[in-house]
Amino acid sequence: MSAPPGTGSDDPDRPDAGPLRVPYTPWRRWLRRLRRRSALARAAAAGADPGDRVYLTYGVVLLVLVYGPMLWVALAQTGLPLGRPGEDAVLAGRWSSSAFDGLVVVGLCVGGLLSLLAVSVARAGGPLWTSPPEVTFALSGQFAPVTVLWRRLVLLAAGTGVVAAFGASALAAGALGLVGGADAVPADGAGPADVVGWALAAACAVQVPLTLGVAAQGPRRRTAARQAAGVLLGLGVLAPALEILAPQVRAAVVPACLDTAGSAVACPLATGPGVGVLTVAGTAALVSVWLAVRVLPAEIDLDATAAAQRTTVATSQALVAGEAGGLADLLGPRRLGGRGRTLWPPLLRRAPVVARDLLGVRRRVWTVLGAVVAGAGGTFLVLVATPSPGVRGSAFGVVLGAAILYAASASWAAGLRDMASQPRPGGLLPGGVGRVVAAHLVVPAALAALAVGVGLALAALAHQAGLPDGGTAAALVAVCTGVVVLAVRCWVCGATTVPAELFTPVSVPGGGDASTLIVLAWFVRGWLMVVGLAWTLHRTAEAGSGVLGGVAVVVLLTAAWFVRSAVRRLART
Repeated sequence: MSAPPGTGSDDPDRPDAGPLRVPYTPWRRWLRRLRRRSALARAAAAGADPGDRVYLTYGVVLLVLVYGPMLWVALAQTGLPLGRPGEDAVLAGRWSSSAFDGLVVVGLCVGGLLSLLAVSVARAGGPLWTSPPEVTFALSGQFAPVTVLWRRLVLLAAGTGVVAAFGASALAAGALGLVGGADAVPADGAGPADVVGWALAAACAVQVPLTLGVAAQGPRRRTAARQAAGVLLGLGVLAPALEILAPQVRAAVVPACLDTAGSAVACPLATGPGVGVLTVAGTAALVSVWLAVRVLPAEIDLDATAAAQRTTVATSQALVAGEAGGLADLLGPRRLGGRGRTLWPPLLRRAPVVARDLLGVRRRVWTVLGAVVAGAGGTFLVLVATPSPGVRGSAFGVVLGAAILYAASASWAAGLRDMASQPRPGGLLPGGVGRVVAAHLVVPAALAALAVGVGLALAALAHQAGLPDGGTAAALVAVCTGVVVLAVRCWVCGATTVPAELFTPVSVPGGGDASTLIVLAWFVRGWLMVVGLAWTLHRTAEAGSGVLGGVAVVVLLTAAWFVRSAVRRLART
């Protein structure tokens, strides 16, 4: 095996020999060639095709080209409720369209959620990844971290920018009425340039959450990154309230437009982000990328990142093998605060399970509070996207809101998960398994009711979905969604291992084995059920209140079946 280029042929052991230094770029090229030779040798020994990666790349590109336009259209349909041209025409004192306000609100909400996700992913070895071998042989003093890691940081920045531009362009096109068929009403003055502007603004703004995630991987700036993420999340939470108050504030502080006769007329409304917004977003992107590429790599805790990445790989391998219980440890051990808090004695004597769950909530109060806020946002999205008189609605919006509510319920059902992980669930307490499950559902049901109630209150304040005067259909859809989410969460918590019979080969008409898809569907069975039932509720809401009432009864009976099925499964354990 030849040595990497640039090492020279002199004896390094002689007294006058200096330190052996290899430039990183030639060493990287040599290592890449060595790995390629090893991969080709292993493929030849195993009889595999060396061109499998080419076929894999072709398949990924084909999937993107087929399903990318479908996803773009679905996102554009979700953006339709953001634009309300009829309201713009009657408000002469405002300078921006309702589509502009809606896109800003959505951007702030998504930015806050992405910031929270980025600082959380840092516990799982991301967003900047490395591996134990790389830390040992390249980052333990051999090369500067900036020299090794800057390429993948640029790749991360470019990838997140493309994804953000894709989603923002679709939402902007729908909000401005540029797509959506005959029902869409284009906003005055809106055009493709506005869509491009929103895409550029989103591609630049998304670099801020990415930089916060990289900063959270180092102990020096971890606290500051979490505080900044909390500020952005707070802006996202307050964004709907600011959008509600914006027209009234502008009507008071912005002078009305006047025509030649001196009478007030409707002002030309802003539909695109404008030069100011693009300048601020571009400046934030430049500063964020510079920090992520040139400053932060030197401060990352490489050993902790590599260990977390190894845990993530092991968890992924366990998922492939059928074990889903390791997902709870993917982000590391849960950090509990308030360890001095104890069980309430009066409640402990009457309802020990409820007292235990309440103690868990008190020790994770900020996590639970954030989940309630996210659940309220999901409920608000369900209400806004539900068809109502004069509003077409969006199936994708209802499904997305239900998915957000289901994701938020994960922090409420910790007691159910802990009970299901016991060797004999519910065996430590008197009574049957059903009684213990019902007790564990008290706290999640209260938190779910709080989240749905806050979402309904926000919709009523914003006069969305016909609330507060009407909106019975939208309220019914939101309540049924909350019940379904809680029941499905109970159903999923009862099983952490894939049933062995699902691995049985299943032939398909076109040839091949469908057992892999069946196993993957088992892992996401909760999401599939919530998405399917939410879509059913949206479709029946379009048909009328009579049909919706009947389907709502069926959905609630299905939720009861989910809980009963979970009880039976836990009783057989």
